[in-house]
Amino acid sequence: MTMPVFSILTGLLAGALTMGFVLWWTRRRELRWAQDEGQELVESAQKDAAAIDEELKLQMEEMNEQAFERFERETRKQVQKNEEHEEAIGERELKFRDVVSTREQLLNRKSQSLNSKQQKLSSIETRVRNLRERAVALQDQLREEARKRTPIPETDLKAQIEARLEQEARTLATRAAQEVEQEAQINMERDAKKTLNLVLNRFARPYCSERGIGNISFDSPEHKARTYGPENIFVRKIEQLCGVDIVFNETYQSSTVMGFDPVRRELGRLVLDAASKQRSLNDRLIDDIYNRCKKDLFKKILVDGNRVANELRIPELHEDVRSMLGALRYRYSFAQNQHFHVAEVGWLCGLLSSELGLNMQDGRRAGLLHDIGKAMDHSREGGHAVIGADFIEKHGEKTEVVHAVRAHHYDEQPSSDLAFLTIGADAISGARPGARRSTMDSYTQKMADLEKIGTSFDGVTATYILSAGREVRVIVDGHKVDDQKALQLSKLIAQKIEDELSYPGLIKVTVVRETQAVEFAR
Repeated sequence: MTMPVFSILTGLLAGALTMGFVLWWTRRRELRWAQDEGQELVESAQKDAAAIDEELKLQMEEMNEQAFERFERETRKQVQKNEEHEEAIGERELKFRDVVSTREQLLNRKSQSLNSKQQKLSSIETRVRNLRERAVALQDQLREEARKRTPIPETDLKAQIEARLEQEARTLATRAAQEVEQEAQINMERDAKKTLNLVLNRFARPYCSERGIGNISFDSPEHKARTYGPENIFVRKIEQLCGVDIVFNETYQSSTVMGFDPVRRELGRLVLDAASKQRSLNDRLIDDIYNRCKKDLFKKILVDGNRVANELRIPELHEDVRSMLGALRYRYSFAQNQHFHVAEVGWLCGLLSSELGLNMQDGRRAGLLHDIGKAMDHSREGGHAVIGADFIEKHGEKTEVVHAVRAHHYDEQPSSDLAFLTIGADAISGARPGARRSTMDSYTQKMADLEKIGTSFDGVTATYILSAGREVRVIVDGHKVDDQKALQLSKLIAQKIEDELSYPGLIKVTVVRETQAVEFAR
């Protein structure tokens, strides 16, 4: 039993030793292979590095050669440019020397001419001195002969001559002033007509007159009774909410909304119109209608203000100013809608400014804002021009635009070209055929007032009103009014018309005088 076990153990030990030797030999051989392969890789890398180094050296040499060639080319170009500059400088130097030489010759000639002129002047001064001496002697001689021939003292004779010369000089000056004024008037009218013709031909903005309708019609008495409510309580509530008066016309079965504030008047009309379309009304429904109509109206006002500002391409307008421009949609002057009127004046004033070389944007702003005070003149004291100017000045408008707005009805004396252009554009828009309408009574009263003002001055024999009140022609007595007084009289009549009457546009005053010149030949 012991022998087989020993044999087995011996065999196992021998097998283990053999296996260990085999493993050691295999690992050693793999290690040797790995060292050989690593050595080969190192040698290969060294060879590759040497090749790359050689290639880099060749590239560097090539780049150096290229850089040197480029440097040589640029150097040659720079040398060539320097040579060309030197040639140009040389040519300029030659030209400059020629110019200096020419100017020196010219200066010498002028110097010689000046010397000759000084010599001539000296001789002329000598002659003038001699003539003055002769004039003094001749004056003394004439004075002595006049003293012998006339018994009038010298001082009185001198005074008479001075008075006569003064009168003749005044007459000549008056005639010259008349000629200058007539020529200026002719040229002014011609240039003004030419400019206006250009502007009006360029102005192509469509315009349709808009008439405000403040009436609400009812289909039947039952419709009216349903809208007014028992004992008119619904209408009274609408009047209280909107701040207006509603008057019913039995003849036409319609209601008219009245009020000083045009926006409140429009709001009352909208509320009454919306209420008339309801089948049944109550206080709560009227409040809802009022709030909805008020919101819609204020939104429309701002939209209209933004639209007209954008149409004229006017930036940086305050929101309050835009709202007032939109509120002008419900303001009328002689049946002319002021919202469309200010837009028209803005276009015209901008075109006039561009034709005369002024700032077109300032012209558009002044024209657009000139009547903005009419949107608030019902709630403030003063004329709409002053109210509007104060309003836009408070909201940061330019000084020249504020002055043009304040002066467009002469509440302030116009002192700038922009102010006069605003006045002219306003007159063009208001005087355009069909823009405004007035009653026969107001027209007749205007004619009578103009005639009364014309005949109120001393020396006036007749007054004629022409061109529908656009011209006042005054005939004066030639024995009482001379040429100088005629000029003053036309200005006085025009000033009195401005002070006492209110009118759109301009009124021309013409004074006609017959002059008879009489002289006797002795």
